[in-house]
Amino acid sequence: MTRRQLNLVDMYQAVLSHLDKFSAAWNQLTPITPVVDNLRKTVADILHQSQLQATHETKGYTKRKDAHMLQVVEQAFQLSLKLRSYAKLVNDHVLLQAVNYSFTTLGSGASQLVMQRCQRIAKYAREHLADLAEFQATEEEVASLEQLLTTTEPMTPARNVILGARKSATDSIPELIGQARRQLNVLDDLVEAMVNDAVFVRTYFNVRQINDRVGRSAKVKEEES
Repeated sequence: MTRRQLNLVDMYQAVLSHLDKFSAAWNQLTPITPVVDNLRKTVADILHQSQLQATHETKGYTKRKDAHMLQVVEQAFQLSLKLRSYAKLVNDHVLLQAVNYSFTTLGSGASQLVMQRCQRIAKYAREHLADLAEFQATEEEVASLEQLLTTTEPMTPARNVILGARKSATDSIPELIGQARRQLNVLDDLVEAMVNDAVFVRTYFNVRQINDRVGRSAKVKEEES
């Protein structure tokens, strides 16, 4: 959540804490009870979505994917050097054109393009494996790259599922905060109109003002924004 959202949730929780601590001042007033219950549920929903947002973090997946991609590029580049040397030696210009990448170029651009370049290198290395023996290319080296190429892509769907869940949680929070604000505005009026305990009322609006950084005095301005 943003800092502003966190401040608002802190304020909502502080208001609920004040209401719980001095429940005798309001819990016999029929119109107030359901508003407090609804506010409590909304705040619980916000906290739940915030937890989902924090849990569904994609940084670990991204780092894992980036590290894996770097490993693919490094191994593909080593094979490309051997293929390039072979192509130059036998004057195979088609092969040379297909595998002639600098390390930076090989790993640059969209991940799909990087994968396609590395797959092409793996394909040519497999086809010319016997010819590459004197260039110290081995079956294990080619097989290792082929294995890496088959295990990179499955990471993307898993990351996308996590990203989708996080986005859903993130998108729901502003709506829930707006809902809590509307409930609290109704509660403001009810507390001011119906609660006779002056100390309770004064403390209630102090909690609103200190934590919201808006408070009762700016209520009209808040509703207009």
